[in-house]
Amino acid sequence: MLSRSLSRAPLSEHVLLGFLLLATLLRGGKSLEVTWMLVALAAALLVIEVRAQHLRPTGSMQASDKGLRICAFGFLVWTLGSYLTSSTKNYGLDELLRDGALVLIFLWTMRYVRRSPDAAFIRRFAFCVVLAALLAVLLGVLVYALQPVNRFVGSFFDYRFHTDYWPNAWAQYLLLSWPMILLLALDAAGRARRTIPVLLGLLFGALLLSYSRGALIACVGQLALLAWCRRGQQRRYTQSDACMVALTVLIASSMFFGVNALRAQFHPVESVAEKVTFTADEGASSVSERKAFWSQSLHLSAERPVLGWGPYSFRFVHQKLQTGVLQTSDHPHNLFLKIAVERGVAAALLLVAMFVIVLLPTGRSVFALFRYRHNSAGAVDQRTCLLAVVILGVLAHNLIDYNLQFVGIALPFWIALGLLAHRSMPPLKLAPSTTLSATSTSKKSVQLLDLSIAIILLLVALREGGYLVTSSLGRHAEVRSDHAVALRWYDRSLSEWFSRDLLLSRALLATLSDDTLRAEDSVRRYALVNAEDPRGWRLRGDAAMLRGDLDEARDAYTEAYHRGRWNDLSITYALAEALRIGGHTEELFALKPEIDALLQAFVEAITRNAHFIALSHNAEDAIALTALLKDEYPKDAPRYDVLAARADFAMRRERLLARSRPPGYLW
Repeated sequence: MLSRSLSRAPLSEHVLLGFLLLATLLRGGKSLEVTWMLVALAAALLVIEVRAQHLRPTGSMQASDKGLRICAFGFLVWTLGSYLTSSTKNYGLDELLRDGALVLIFLWTMRYVRRSPDAAFIRRFAFCVVLAALLAVLLGVLVYALQPVNRFVGSFFDYRFHTDYWPNAWAQYLLLSWPMILLLALDAAGRARRTIPVLLGLLFGALLLSYSRGALIACVGQLALLAWCRRGQQRRYTQSDACMVALTVLIASSMFFGVNALRAQFHPVESVAEKVTFTADEGASSVSERKAFWSQSLHLSAERPVLGWGPYSFRFVHQKLQTGVLQTSDHPHNLFLKIAVERGVAAALLLVAMFVIVLLPTGRSVFALFRYRHNSAGAVDQRTCLLAVVILGVLAHNLIDYNLQFVGIALPFWIALGLLAHRSMPPLKLAPSTTLSATSTSKKSVQLLDLSIAIILLLVALREGGYLVTSSLGRHAEVRSDHAVALRWYDRSLSEWFSRDLLLSRALLATLSDDTLRAEDSVRRYALVNAEDPRGWRLRGDAAMLRGDLDEARDAYTEAYHRGRWNDLSITYALAEALRIGGHTEELFALKPEIDALLQAFVEAITRNAHFIALSHNAEDAIALTALLKDEYPKDAPRYDVLAARADFAMRRERLLARSRPPGYLW
């Protein structure tokens, strides 16, 4: 029956749901190509909508449409303003394109379900999400058992990089997908209904294997909300319900222990007790570092409350506020703090307003259950309740870990939000004076406005797409150590807006090739688009050292030191070396207590291998820095010898362990 429904689905649904399936299975939609494809998807949906011209003249507008559109477009306009005034303009264009496309798809979803049977679309949408989750579970079992990654990640990984496994993002996708099984169950019967506990058990088992404490807490909240909503539907729990719950728990437990037993044949298994008691490898740092990120976000938001620092700027601007080794992140692990610090407080408030407008009607019904108890007046429609469970579960998890940069999560989230907005808002009764033609014209104008924005986004994506190819060719040449070819491709990509680290790579390769002019040109260009990145200041100092300008080198290294000393110890070494060569011994002596404390902190982190630091260049930099300080301050030589020995021993031990670990069996 569902297969026949899928075959009869309109073209727009085939395009949308096919892309959703692809995005989920292709690294969770984390890659740039998926973001660029998302922009094309939004444009395609709107073109199909305009060409179809399925517009009903009456009864299809909703009372909160105007408010939602004002908030949605206000959010996009504010994001655009933030990007145009960004302090880190080499990044952020992808976020602008992605969020613009998602908002357009959200508004399209609300319009689409009003002119088609929304229950049919919900079934097809839920089926696609569940199918993607099950396929990702099958893939995830192979990866978890045969690869060294110690947490279940489903399809949320990138095999090209050994660090790119995202278990928390996978757990968030499960928070979104398991209620979809219950949406399908509303129309299931007989044999199909008996598969529900099996499907739920598989997804809950995968959630347990992710070892995501935050996701488990959010899941408990989802289950509590679902139980409370059911209370208002005058439905009593039966023996059949108890059997289904017991079977679900049994299958989830069997999957958890069974898959861990399979992994134990090839790799060590994460200890549940250590995760619960915060004694695993990351210890309690996941909690303390989040607190630091939130505090830094509030501080940075207060500095630039209007337009923020720019999309994707947190990665760079918060480093100057760090107080611990490698305690850095691309985001502050909170959706609303991320938006506030990067795009301004108003953008965060507009986003909150959108969620409130959509969720408030359902929230009123849920809270009414406290008053009505078992009275049907307080009942919540089952589909509406399940959609609210999806939205609130994802939002709850995004309060402690931001993962909406994954298109595989963000796309179904915004579609579900559009469905909930349609189901939870009463239609607006048009005034008698409102003519059908006026209503139709108004809605056509809305469609054309959305289509125009989508086309603008698509043109920007197409313009940047060519540069993404040329800059990628340059990076591949750089990996092959073909510096001349890499520099030629980088030169061709200089007009790229979404340049990321292109100018840094160009400056580094030019420095290695003794091409001072090209190196200085790259550093100058980079300072114009991102003066917050300590790497840029470090390369500026290197270029100054090449031409013998020790004073400029000292100033550049000092700026890099203040911005990035907790993440890159080579900056401290370069600064100390420049001060020593330049004869600024008094300045180096004044800085010595701070450098000693920093060096001590790095050695302690290397000893614990915190954030895998013993496998990075910071270990060699620590040893080199101790040698420099020992030569400059012979009286402290014994202490520096001890620090160097500790760092060297920990570095060798951890690298030997890394080499001796069983390799992955898939790649």
